[in-house]
Amino acid sequence: MILVVDRRDCTLRYESGCVRLEHPDEKSRRAPIAQLELVVVYGNPLAETAVWRALANAGVPTVMLPARGPAGEGHGPAVLAGGLATQLPLRRLQHRRAADPAGALHLARWIVRHKLLGYDLPLRVLGARHGADPAACAGFRQRRDQALIALAATATQDETLGVEGQVAHAWFGLLARSLNPAWRFSGRNRRPPLDPVNALLSLGYTLVGGEVHQGVMALGLDPSLGFLHQPVPGRESMVLDLTEVFRGGVDHFVLSWIDPAGPDQADYYYRDEEGCRLSKAARPRFYGAWGRTRTAWPYPLGADADAHDAWPVGPLREQVHGWIERLRAELKAMAPPLESPD
Repeated sequence: MILVVDRRDCTLRYESGCVRLEHPDEKSRRAPIAQLELVVVYGNPLAETAVWRALANAGVPTVMLPARGPAGEGHGPAVLAGGLATQLPLRRLQHRRAADPAGALHLARWIVRHKLLGYDLPLRVLGARHGADPAACAGFRQRRDQALIALAATATQDETLGVEGQVAHAWFGLLARSLNPAWRFSGRNRRPPLDPVNALLSLGYTLVGGEVHQGVMALGLDPSLGFLHQPVPGRESMVLDLTEVFRGGVDHFVLSWIDPAGPDQADYYYRDEEGCRLSKAARPRFYGAWGRTRTAWPYPLGADADAHDAWPVGPLREQVHGWIERLRAELKAMAPPLESPD
């Protein structure tokens, strides 16, 4: 169950294993924490610290999104919250691999490779649902495959990011040429997003980031130390690294959810400072679809994608934990052998 808190003057309290939502104009509601899979909070509701403690202890990812209002009342970047489980041997291994230039480069390539293979997920729905030119889709796939070859020869993380960035630019260019002009999508933009598709992509990436953050914390990695994204104060580089693997799934979700004919203008609003945002009226439909998709998230199949009518699916949380375990195995398998996590 996804709990979305988007009412002004709302208060959240902890009560006997539940989050109780109170609002002056409504009867209070209770959401059992044991049934919660994700909490999304808009703006700045009042909340007891016991609420965040209980959600963290239960391993429920929480995404806090800005909402309309002056500074101090919801503006700013999204905030991710989750539980903490430290496994020192794994973190030591993560730090030692990051300190080894060859090891860090290998892992950066590993992350980008799996992100590039994930483009097969949205590529098919772009053609089947939105009528993208088959030749243009084939051209993008060829460019992606060439990038996979070039990836093996990169000598630095910056070169690796450059390969990833070129493919991402080509992908969003293909979207711009393929989507109905009514969507007003001309390429990727953010902070703020300027059109509905970018608004949905940004929201989806943030929600997946919340799931990844919870997994990173629960399984004991250091969230601040990545291999593709370099450490920067205040940035959780490992969360950004692993979120890259799931971006194709977010693109697949957005392209599956939007109407090929164009947007309903009532579903979005525009402000100079905020850009384009999903309206409160449209949020129940969006989060309903997101909730269904996160329980049946598609696995990218890479080169085998054309051989299947449908992708295998599984819960998003399980897939996040599975990718972290794959990263753990990659850390342990790299030569020379280092200290092995318990």
